[in-house]
Formats: sequence, C-alpha cells, structure tokens
Amino acid sequence: MSRKEVAKTKKSPRARRRAANLERIVEAAVQVAVEDGVDELSIKKVAELADYTPGALYRYFDSKDALLAAVAERVIGELRERIAEADDAAASPLVRIGAQVRAYHAFATGDDHGFQIIAVMIGDPRVLLPDNAEAAKVMHAMIGALSPLAVALEAAGREGSLEPAKPATPELAAERAMLLFSAFHGALQLRKQARMAPDLIHTDRIAFETARLILRGWGASTEALDAALPQPFPR
Repeated sequence: MSRKEVAKTKKSPRARRRAANLERIVEAAVQVAVEDGVDELSIKKVAELADYTPGALYRYFDSKDALLAAVAERVIGELRERIAEADDAAASPLVRIGAQVRAYHAFATGDDHGFQIIAVMIGDPRVLLPDNAEAAKVMHAMIGALSPLAVALEAAGREGSLEPAKPATPELAAERAMLLFSAFHGALQLRKQARMAPDLIHTDRIAFETARLILRGWGASTEALDAALPQPFPR
C-alpha cells in the first residue's frame, strides 16, 4: 500500500473528534441507564452528563430510541467480547459450548449492570424500541454475540456429540443458540426470587442444570457433559 493510500485510511481530525464525542455520549447514556434505569434515559439527561446541549447531542442521536439502541449495542458488544474470548476453536464443540455458557455466567454475576440492561431489554413486556430500525440493530448485535455458540452447536451436530438439527442449517443452529441462551439467562434471573427462598432456589445450580438438560435433550451424553459443563454447585 502506498503512503497516499495509507493516508486515506487514516481518520481525519474531524472524524476522530466525532468518534470521541460519540464514545463520550454513549458512555454517559450507559451510566444513566445503569444508575437511573432505562425508563429514565433521555436526550436531556445524557446531554447534561456528557456536557452537551440537547441540540448538540441531537446531531449524534436523533431520538431516545437511538440512544437506547446504542446502550444495548454497547453492553451486547461487551458480552460478545467475553464469549469470543472464552471460545477456543481448537477445543471439541461441547467444550466450546460449556466455556461460552460459563462466560455468560461470569458476565451475569461479575458485571451485574450489563446483565440487568440485557434483562430489561429481553424481559420487559413493553416494546422498549418501537423504532423497528433501531430494534433491528440490537437484534443483529445479539445474534452476532451468540454466533460462536451457534457455530459450536452446529459443529457438535456434525461430529455426533449432539443430534444435528433437522434440517442441519446455520439458521437452526442459531435458533438453538438463542434457545440455550434464553433458558440460561432466564434461570439466572431467579436471583431476585432466591432472596426470599434461599433454601429452595439455588440460582446458579438451577441455571447450569437448565443448560445441561437442554444439551442432554439434544443428545449429549452425561459423561461428555460432565467433562464439558460440570455442575459447579453441589446439591
């Protein structure tokens, strides 16, 4: 590549300033969502925290929907990094699946703010993003975050450690990934109820047993699961 071509690939000072401003605004929006709740997210609050006027902030985000989508994409991006770091393409598919399940558990228990934002986006019965274009961005980000899990599930079907989805397509592997994620995520949300019944509801144990039951239902042997996703919480 020539020097001229290299120069073209570098961001201009204006582009760098815009990227830095976007970063500051999104960080402020995440802070508002974490500290005050998603319902309190507003252009005005984020502008105040980021030291902008509302009018100036509108040049970057033209609605609360756009801000909320940016918050969700940021948190999902952090989750995607966690899952990608846990995934080892050289390992067996079931081991990869187990590592990613544990990575989400670590995300949920170690970064409670991110988990809670995802929980609100998934679990709130209201339509939090009525703007379909913004909602599509968030869904695309979530599908991307779960893509390593879909790849590992598809590979497990090919090698026989799981029964393959029928028909064995990437789309059905992605559906399995969403199902496993949704069930594990839902079980982890029992933590709120566990405070009231600690002797009955062992949240982490229930979550991991949920994942194991799903994988057994798809054909994984108990021995393979014990190696790939051992139950870390004794009865």
